[in-house]
Amino acid sequence: MASDKGQPESAQTYLKAKAIQPDLTAKALRAISEIVGSRFYVPPAMLARILREADPVATVGRECVRFEGFSACCSVYARLDLEQESLEVEKRRTGTTNVDFGPELRALLAQVKPSGELTIGIGSSFVDIAHEKGCVTERKVPLPLRWLKGFAEVQGHLAVMEKVFSLPSVPAQRFLRTLPRSKADHLLWVSAAGNRVRTMTRKSADSVPLRGAHRLRVLETLASKARYLNVYGNPALGSSAWELDFGSQRFTLVLNAEPWRGFSGDGRLLSDLVHPNSCVPIIRAHLNWQDSLDLAFMGHEPGVSGADIRQAISHLAAIGQVGFDLSRNAWFHRQLPFGLERLQALNPRLKSARALFDSKAVTLSQTGADVVSENVTHRVRLSQDGYSCTCPWYAKHQTTRGPCKHVLAVEMELERLH
Repeated sequence: MASDKGQPESAQTYLKAKAIQPDLTAKALRAISEIVGSRFYVPPAMLARILREADPVATVGRECVRFEGFSACCSVYARLDLEQESLEVEKRRTGTTNVDFGPELRALLAQVKPSGELTIGIGSSFVDIAHEKGCVTERKVPLPLRWLKGFAEVQGHLAVMEKVFSLPSVPAQRFLRTLPRSKADHLLWVSAAGNRVRTMTRKSADSVPLRGAHRLRVLETLASKARYLNVYGNPALGSSAWELDFGSQRFTLVLNAEPWRGFSGDGRLLSDLVHPNSCVPIIRAHLNWQDSLDLAFMGHEPGVSGADIRQAISHLAAIGQVGFDLSRNAWFHRQLPFGLERLQALNPRLKSARALFDSKAVTLSQTGADVVSENVTHRVRLSQDGYSCTCPWYAKHQTTRGPCKHVLAVEMELERLH
């Protein structure tokens, strides 16, 4: 491992540790690097300008070390969870940083052998990865704006996912080998009966949607070491999570419904962000790098409902302070480098809704509301089953990408009245 002499004097060291299974951890870190260096969809306007955004976030919690990041198109989220049993720890303190994973690091990780050593150092402005033949230090870099938004949205997807099926290692490998190596955007439905996997063109009971199946190919090189492939689904939004369970390590890929749909634009948390929430400072004060947040204490606060807690967590997810762990079925604390004051700037729909609300464009009625936007009146209907709007946004996306600005403006007006 590189010595601290190679780090800035002001840098804090969060972790010095050796991997118990060096080849597995090295392969998983390479998979993270492969995902964050990939673009599974290229918008036409970007054909001549492909951005390279390969900067994972590393968090050292009390018990778990996590590396997480997005593909450049933001349609795939990847995370490696290293539990205590997977590391021989020399030094540990809590903290988060984000660095670039470049080709030099990938080359070094490819040389790690089962009988060798892999040491990991994480600090406030660096990540060190080393084995017997060399060491690479990656420096802290600014997070892309779309990643900041994506980190919030993907946690919202994960929090409402349910496990659909699990596969032992061998049938999981067989399934992954059948996936296309080149771009494949047709929709499949995947289910399992025992150890057999079925792919269909129509939805069936206990199946998950899979569009852009080539996005899962990175799992193939890891599956032989896994105990299980656990598959989770979000039926309302069409997203899915594919988790390789190695025992003391887990590698998870989360796919949005379509390869061309980045998590950063989903906006499913926007309705929660409309409402001021007194629980936010209470939960925020409770955050102390927990790997499994205990929110039960909030239920004992007078006047605090389950909806209040859910909205408060949405606020904290939106500013990168919490993530969701499927295996633990719990939120965990991390600290991305931005605050509540940037929420509106990161969410243009929220900003547009605020402008409509401030200009008194909303007129409520018994069955909904009229919202005047750019000299056009849009009709918004709200019910216990959801919402609808007559605008082009709603006609195109319905409820799959969060509420439109007109619905948000109506929610702001209702909040004002209550």
